[in-house]
Amino acid sequence: MKLNLITLITLLLLSIGGLKAQTAVPEPSASHLKAAEQLLIATGVNNLFGGMMDKMIVTSSNQMPEEHRASYIKVMNTFIAKYFTWDTLKDRIAKLYATEFTEDELIRLSAFYNTPLGKKVSSKLPALTEKGMLIGQQAVADHRPELEQMMKDAFQNDAPPAVKEKVN
Repeated sequence: MKLNLITLITLLLLSIGGLKAQTAVPEPSASHLKAAEQLLIATGVNNLFGGMMDKMIVTSSNQMPEEHRASYIKVMNTFIAKYFTWDTLKDRIAKLYATEFTEDELIRLSAFYNTPLGKKVSSKLPALTEKGMLIGQQAVADHRPELEQMMKDAFQNDAPPAVKEKVN
């Protein structure tokens, strides 16, 4: 169970590591959002949703007890098909990109990703990302006892004083 928790924490940290605190930014124009969507299409993000999610579900299902695996996969596939598709998320993802890049930058990035080198980068990025996640998971696994002790110490420090006395 501890390894499952650590793996889940690692996946969450790796998946949200690039997020920054949200600040108030003006709404991007329709052309700015369109440029962001065009970049996403040029990079192939729109085509990655199905395969990426299938891999994540299979990987995470391996952490489930065998008797729950089939039900887990069924529930996750249903949930993903409902809430985690290109069509349901593209506007939000485009807005995210539009807040990070100017319209001109998005247009230039799209132009790059439509070149042979840009297409190569796009084709390699999912595998590189997956391998990078595995490197991160391995780093956590290599130092799991230290992380577990750090968590134990942190959780003990979070306990109310009365509980701390009982723990010690």
